[in-house]
Amino acid sequence: MAKRVGIDLGTSNSCVSYVDGRGIVRILDNSEGEQTTPSVVFFEKNGRAVIGKSARSAGALEPERVAERAKEHIGDADYCFEVNNREYSAAAISSLIIKKLVEDAEAALGEEIEGAVITCPAYFGDGAKYATRVAGENVTLSGGRSLNVLRILDETTASAIAYCDAIHTDVSKTALIYDLGGGTFDCTVMKIDVRGEEKKRQAITTGGEHGLGGKDWDAALEKIIREKLCESMQIDADYLSEDPEYSEWICENLEKIKKMLTTKDMAVISVDCEEGRCVVDVTRAEFEEATQHLLARTVHIIDDMLEKRGLDAERDIDEIILVGGASRMPQIKRALTEKYKKPITPFELDRAVALGAAIVAESYSTKKEAALAFGAAALHSSEMKATDSILSKSYGIRIVSGGEYKVLNLLYKDTPKPARGDSKSAGIELRLSNNYGYVSEAPILVLENTSRETLVPISECDPVFVEEPIRFGGSVFGKNKVSIEIAVDIDGIVTLSLKDLDVSHSFKMRPTRKLDSVIDLGMEEAQSITLA
Repeated sequence: MAKRVGIDLGTSNSCVSYVDGRGIVRILDNSEGEQTTPSVVFFEKNGRAVIGKSARSAGALEPERVAERAKEHIGDADYCFEVNNREYSAAAISSLIIKKLVEDAEAALGEEIEGAVITCPAYFGDGAKYATRVAGENVTLSGGRSLNVLRILDETTASAIAYCDAIHTDVSKTALIYDLGGGTFDCTVMKIDVRGEEKKRQAITTGGEHGLGGKDWDAALEKIIREKLCESMQIDADYLSEDPEYSEWICENLEKIKKMLTTKDMAVISVDCEEGRCVVDVTRAEFEEATQHLLARTVHIIDDMLEKRGLDAERDIDEIILVGGASRMPQIKRALTEKYKKPITPFELDRAVALGAAIVAESYSTKKEAALAFGAAALHSSEMKATDSILSKSYGIRIVSGGEYKVLNLLYKDTPKPARGDSKSAGIELRLSNNYGYVSEAPILVLENTSRETLVPISECDPVFVEEPIRFGGSVFGKNKVSIEIAVDIDGIVTLSLKDLDVSHSFKMRPTRKLDSVIDLGMEEAQSITLA
């Protein structure tokens, strides 16, 4: 029987997991015999792509040929990586990484992958989640068919599922999940209720920041090391930054030094250079002082999330669960304990997301897939409720209010997915034209934002679809009243429909997603690239 797997598509590292025949969740080794694969792609001059640890080493010598941290840019209309006279979107780069992960998983399991659940940050909007799905569906399996992407799963939801799965006593509590990964920060408040085999999770609110992650701590540590080396060797800092040998050395050793400072108060660093061997030391105190502002940003994001939802940490939070590799730095636990005075539980820091993704993937079958489209599934001997995953954005349509453009939110942030909202329920009924003729398109603009207010300034919103008349199947008499419906599925992807209120007939609308052309950039080429 073909396997279903969970893919933790990380900014810095990725991994694949599955549930074995005994119901145990396992992380699969890649072709290098390791459980994690660096999310790095190196493009050779012959057109082949090297992915993973070898790509990171090669990239130190030829940085212009290496693409990394693509996850930070997925859904970004301005991102483009150019190499070998070709251009690639972040989705195309991600597709190559998923291709490597799936090929290695098939080799480890000895069979074709039936489907995969792919994770992404909870705060990702429509564009980023849609691009992640496309990146997965672009992968061709060993048997020749495309990868079946079963679900795009929020990372904090995946972590909560894995955490619940590990609980074997009855408990009811509200947890703050603090997820600091390599390049992203996610935080979610989730109510957890375990009664025997019934395990429920209800997400309350979510927040995060695109681009804030362990890489920022890495950059601060690298700066400390570089400045100390330059002072010791009496050379210019810019000169050392451009030295390929130093770049290769720091690429191979930075993570080791950071881990050393996690367990020790000081790291002694020895580097061979033209002037001889240079030895410097970096203290944990220096590292923590240089990164204090980064930690403060994560706390500010949490406080802002709680305040906007009307929550109080002292009153409403019982426990803080740490996930994400960067969360193991001692300053994280210490700062959160001092700030919130709550129990702190580190949980499978590097594996929680992947474990949860595997549990969800295993739950899928033909019948269950239909149920999940409406938000219900049996997960790993427990009943999965639709409330475990919520909207990280609000969605609305542009209207004129008070003589200026505003966005009328039809769906609100923190609403459980899947969700639907329509303009009639919001008190707005529209007409498509001023004449009585039949029309088959309408100038509708859909936007996303992070506000829970009904009317939002358009300057605070981002368009989901291209600003052009949106086509729909069939035509509506121009004088008839109509309603616009926005739906967001379990993956967090937006669709539109229109209802003729006079005749009670609905039409599926066919807009052009704002990022379609960007996502497609390099996709066809990525399918044909051979992995080294």
